[in-house]
Amino acid sequence: MMSISLAKRWLQILAMIHIVGGLLLPLMIYTPLATPYFDHLQTVFPDSNPESLRFLIGVFGPTVASWGLLFFYAIGKAFESQTRKDWWLLVSAALVWAVLDTAFSIANNVFAHLYLNGGVLILFLLPLFLAKYHFRAKTS
Repeated sequence: MMSISLAKRWLQILAMIHIVGGLLLPLMIYTPLATPYFDHLQTVFPDSNPESLRFLIGVFGPTVASWGLLFFYAIGKAFESQTRKDWWLLVSAALVWAVLDTAFSIANNVFAHLYLNGGVLILFLLPLFLAKYHFRAKTS
């Protein structure tokens, strides 16, 4: 079991990383940090235009930042009321993204997302499962 405050803080930090990372992604795609990722994409999609790939990944950054903002807000509300419904909302938000994004990526041979999404999903689900005891059935 994990303390409710530690679980909340852990998830808020992950949400903030998504916000900051999403805001920086349009810039980061032009740095050497992104080279291995784009090399992988170029291998998977050899006929693609590298600049088009950079644009598509860069424009995805604000979506990631927006998801982080919404998740940060949902964390605050969920940890305030601590109902099972709130717990399931947070778990579902993480699973919808991870399962669909990963399945679509694997179907298109972008296996880098399997590892990236899998690691991030564990980071989201671990505090939720360790703090599940604190989320109780709603009483009338």
